[in-house]
Amino acid sequence: MIGRRKHSKHRSKHTINFFSEKNGCHMWCESFLERRFALHCEFDESVECYSTQPEHFSVFGKRYTPDFLVQYKSGLAEYVEVKNSSYMDDDFFLKHKKRKLVIYETTRLDLVLISEEDFNKVESENYELLRQYRDIDTTALIDEINRLPKRLTLSMLEKAMGKISGTTRAHAWALVAKQHYHFDVSKPFSADSMLMRP
Repeated sequence: MIGRRKHSKHRSKHTINFFSEKNGCHMWCESFLERRFALHCEFDESVECYSTQPEHFSVFGKRYTPDFLVQYKSGLAEYVEVKNSSYMDDDFFLKHKKRKLVIYETTRLDLVLISEEDFNKVESENYELLRQYRDIDTTALIDEINRLPKRLTLSMLEKAMGKISGTTRAHAWALVAKQHYHFDVSKPFSADSMLMRP
């Protein structure tokens, strides 16, 4: 699955270019809420890959395109509709029910509804902060971190990286961004964050 390379210039929808390291391509999101969902997919270890506006369906004579198709490492997949809750009125839920029915009958996949209420603000901010470090190469550091304690703070990891030739503080952040270390994402990421190597 790869992201759509070209996008529709429909006047009622703006597009946001989001580079996905997980998919190795640019993704086109039609709202900041969709971009937020894509960011969470990047850090969700259960997600194998995903695409935006993957395909369209005819729902009782009307064309409908889901926002995402998400493929999980478990082998399961699902379509996702990302919508701000302020747009969810009775008419929307009626249409959503019809869309779910048609998509399931066509593909045997579910259509899941996601709103801003499904995101944790601090978690999203942590992912946004770490995202810029995901493109730093940490391959040569794997043997090095295996010599470090499994539990340590970010400041301790930064100090350890500072002792390795050719590395900087950014490499410590990259190791976390690439999920070589886990931390409690519900709390703001800081020098005191406790890291755990899986």
